[in-house]
Amino acid sequence: MRLRVSGTGLVIVAVSFCFWGMLGAPILIDAYHFGEGINDFLCYYIGGTLAREGHFADLYRPAAQIQVQERVAPSVKGPRAYIRPPWFALALAPLTSLPLLRAYTIWVGVMFTILLGTWAWGTAWFGEPALLLAALFLPANLGFCFGQDCAAMLAVLCVFFMLSEREKPFLAGMALGVGLIKPHLLLLFPVWMLLQKRWRMLAGFAAVAATLLATAVLILGTSGVASYLDLLLHGNTEIGGRSPQTMLNIYSLPVNFGIESRPLNALLAVSIVGLAVFGVRRAPVWRAICIASTGSLLISPHVFGYDAALLLLPIWLVMANFTSNLSRYSALVLCAPVTFLSTLAIRPFPCIPALALFVFFVALVADTAEQKVLQAKPIATVGFLGPI
Repeated sequence: MRLRVSGTGLVIVAVSFCFWGMLGAPILIDAYHFGEGINDFLCYYIGGTLAREGHFADLYRPAAQIQVQERVAPSVKGPRAYIRPPWFALALAPLTSLPLLRAYTIWVGVMFTILLGTWAWGTAWFGEPALLLAALFLPANLGFCFGQDCAAMLAVLCVFFMLSEREKPFLAGMALGVGLIKPHLLLLFPVWMLLQKRWRMLAGFAAVAATLLATAVLILGTSGVASYLDLLLHGNTEIGGRSPQTMLNIYSLPVNFGIESRPLNALLAVSIVGLAVFGVRRAPVWRAICIASTGSLLISPHVFGYDAALLLLPIWLVMANFTSNLSRYSALVLCAPVTFLSTLAIRPFPCIPALALFVFFVALVADTAEQKVLQAKPIATVGFLGPI
């Protein structure tokens, strides 16, 4: 695999850099001033600080979190909750030995480097058009500006795919297990492994999951783990208040039209899981990854636009393989910056990203059905942006 980028491609990437720089710079500057719009890194820093100081029992206690916040960022108004898994706080603990601003600078630098690394890998694996699509993709390109680790989740998925293609299923499963820093984005991957009897891959994933769970029990105790699960299931985990209409999941569709119904949400979730099960049963690895990742986003109760960063790999995969026009067009719609910028509009337009993701998901499942009709003919690679 070689990195070959034309002069035109470099110009397009440079223009994209300028565009994202204009949008992302105010977010970064606001974070450095620790104003009302401070990003999510402060939440991670609070959890990492509690872990570094050995206050594991207080990791999910609001009073303890507020004390740390008042010490490290006294100018920030309103509490910032740490809600990520305990192993994430433990991993971040060494970074919190640095002052908040310095730690944040390193964090942003690392995430930006990871993002560029995925761009380079995608260009080498799929060709120059992959770089052009990456340069347009808002969730990955702005997500790290909010202090999010969405670029790391994209990298995890890319490594998982690469190891799967090289027929190293156990290592692939272990690589995917690293993505349990955000477990709600991987909900359907174990389902796919079970349905296709990918036992070695599942064993690798389970080994990492078991290690992380054992770590959680060790540092929190069983009661602490139970408290964390209760927080996720019943607590208010929305940073800055609830905003279900801007989420990327399937539940945002009825909310944007004034419908809030738990039975309806349950029905939608079951429908997505059912379609995913149908789609991944005999799907090749690349298509199963696409279905599992998009379906996981759709059924997760807490998923915002930046979490869609991991969709860059499914977009690359769809554009690089024989798929229907609907799949390829819906992938291009997800790449269009205006799709995710619509969350800034008034209702019902914030549901556009979720609707685009749902169409992409349905198209992937429909492609699988068509493949079965054609007696599962091998999928060949075609020109990345060839005729559609």
